[in-house]
Amino acid sequence: MSADATITGELPPAVESGVSKLVRRMFGTWRDAVISLACLAFLAWLVPRLAHWAFIDAVWSAPTAAQCGHGGACWAVIAARWRLIIFGLYPFAEHWRSGLACIAIVVVAILSCVPWFWHALRLSALWVGGFLAFYILMRGGIFGLASVGTERWGGLALTIFTFASVAILGMPMAVLLALTRQSELPAFRWVAGLLIDTVRSLPLLAVLFTAA
Repeated sequence: MSADATITGELPPAVESGVSKLVRRMFGTWRDAVISLACLAFLAWLVPRLAHWAFIDAVWSAPTAAQCGHGGACWAVIAARWRLIIFGLYPFAEHWRSGLACIAIVVVAILSCVPWFWHALRLSALWVGGFLAFYILMRGGIFGLASVGTERWGGLALTIFTFASVAILGMPMAVLLALTRQSELPAFRWVAGLLIDTVRSLPLLAVLFTAA
């Protein structure tokens, strides 16, 4: 054994145990091995309990709310309230408009993955056109569609509307602010930096409540 190995307390490769070799090969270090095994033990404890809650002890159908949710998931609420979950307070007779509006945004997202649209003008036209189609279908007031106020939007349609708004408005604004922050003009750079840091410091939950 060399003097350096004696001082550091490390075993030379020739006498390294088989367990140490296995640990190094699988995890890298003993610390990583301990963390990984702890995570596996936690998953082994959690997964069976989650399976019991989500499937074995779950209630899939119930005539009343009192018969649901005793120790397991209450999936019966989805069958009873699926229209409220998807459409919110949107008028019942106009649910087809909300469904078409959601499909329009999904189609736009799929077409955005086609290389032919990977051009600034084509992609912008695609997203603006899809967003306008969504808004016209949801809001109405033209083309013989009954007008529906935004206070009655909800569910999946409102979530997709928020996503589309961020894609249409948020991404160009983010690029513009990023470029402005790199400007050689101090006034523009400071204003952009102040705006970015202010928005980043706001709690997301407070922003959502304010928007609502």
